Amino acid sequence: MKRVFFLFIIFSVSLAGELKAQFPSYSKHDISASYGLFGPDQFMKVESAMLNKQFDDKRYVRDNFSGIGNIFLTYRRLNRAETMLWGVSLGYGANKSKIYYVGQYSGELTRTFYTLAAELELRYVNKGIIQVYSGVGLGFTFGQETLSATAAHPSESSGNLYRPAFQLNVAGIRIGNKIAGFAEFGYGYKGLINIGLSVQLF
Repeated sequence: MKRVFFLFIIFSVSLAGELKAQFPSYSKHDISASYGLFGPDQFMKVESAMLNKQFDDKRYVRDNFSGIGNIFLTYRRLNRAETMLWGVSLGYGANKSKIYYVGQYSGELTRTFYTLAAELELRYVNKGIIQVYSGVGLGFTFGQETLSATAAHPSESSGNLYRPAFQLNVAGIRIGNKIAGFAEFGYGYKGLINIGLSVQLF
């Protein structure tokens, strides 16, 4: 996992240096806040080091999943033609679920996630107030989890999660000029659907 984080740092620094060299004298900024639904933890196996320690035969399952979604703040810069954006994104998400061990309720699992990622966006339609684009993101997610105490599991347990993070925006649309709303559809740390508000500063 340290190797993934190290590669992410190299990727971020290299991308920033290359783009700065390509567009050295132009400054235009995009700041956005967004909310995403159906994040990756909802579809991944619930397995973790903490749960494996509590249930060493791994005969546990998750049920009754609920989450607050994923909240992200993103800062990006634009090139002169306004067809390419690059920057960083910082996000937070949390969810709860129930853990059952061989059919017996064994506690409530609470997880929180923090994500930092470098992002690149390419606009292929940029006419008037409508921009259509695709994009990618690569970063790192740190998570914390807690399993509540029950009769079957008499003490509360906690642990950490470390995951590489990625986002593939298959299609996104932004409607507006300096201030605009947007919606994105893809898969990754921002979820399957990501909607938000974008402000561009000159």
